[in-house]
Amino acid sequence: MLKKLSGKVRTLVIAGIVVVAVLVTGLIGSLAVRVDVAEARETAPAAAGGGEVVGQEIDQEGLWNEYSFDIMNGDTWYEVEVNAFDRVTGLESGQGGYATGSWD
Repeated sequence: MLKKLSGKVRTLVIAGIVVVAVLVTGLIGSLAVRVDVAEARETAPAAAGGGEVVGQEIDQEGLWNEYSFDIMNGDTWYEVEVNAFDRVTGLESGQGGYATGSWD
């Protein structure tokens, strides 16, 4: 009976180690694919159809950063939000102080 219990405990310990290893591998993998401000700064003007970055803000959301860029393209301004995985999550534009927005 002790050998059976010992085997069950051993199996549970091994299963726990495997679960922890999978979680750590996933965390390391997600940290490896996140973008930095320089990469996000290239994505933002492309989302706005070109223009010049005239302002930026970085918000930390847990382990990830979220980037917000102000873009001027001619007389049109854009605010572009880019998440830690280089996905545009928000785009707002306007002219002459009037804004129209499009958010995910």
